[in-house]
Amino acid sequence: MAKAEKISTLKDGDVFSISLRDGTAAVGQVVSSYLASHYVVLFDFVAPEDEVGSRISDALQSKTLFGGLTFDALFRPGRWKILENRAVDSKKYLPAYKTGASDLGNCKVEDFKGKRRRAASDIEAENIPFRKTSAPIIFERAMKAHLGLEPWHTAFDGVRLGDVVTSTELFGY
Repeated sequence: MAKAEKISTLKDGDVFSISLRDGTAAVGQVVSSYLASHYVVLFDFVAPEDEVGSRISDALQSKTLFGGLTFDALFRPGRWKILENRAVDSKKYLPAYKTGASDLGNCKVEDFKGKRRRAASDIEAENIPFRKTSAPIIFERAMKAHLGLEPWHTAFDGVRLGDVVTSTELFGY
């Protein structure tokens, strides 16, 4: 019987590649963890699979396209490969979330780690999303669709980064 491959725990700053199955790979980075999930970002960067490891600096300077909480399911079988660990500016990426419900009068905003919270303003209650976790395949397929390798699906809209209200903006750290 074959020995099971040892799976290392993901760490903040881990830079990883995602094979796009056409000889190229995209690059992402683990920004932080929350319970059993990881906040990852994918960069607007693609390189030949055999070159991606030597072009990490270029990737990390690219614009971020996709981001959100996900699980390590595609890291465990090695489909998403850890390349190395680099410093990550979590203040730049980590979103704030809302909890509760405005119509019940208990809508709150909280920081990414869920340690600080306060009542949400009406504008915050309307614009800040609830915390959600997306399957890793959604990120992979969103990148492929962005590159025209497959059709765009509305499921990918939830991981597209736009105007994210960060924990730093709301709570000042």
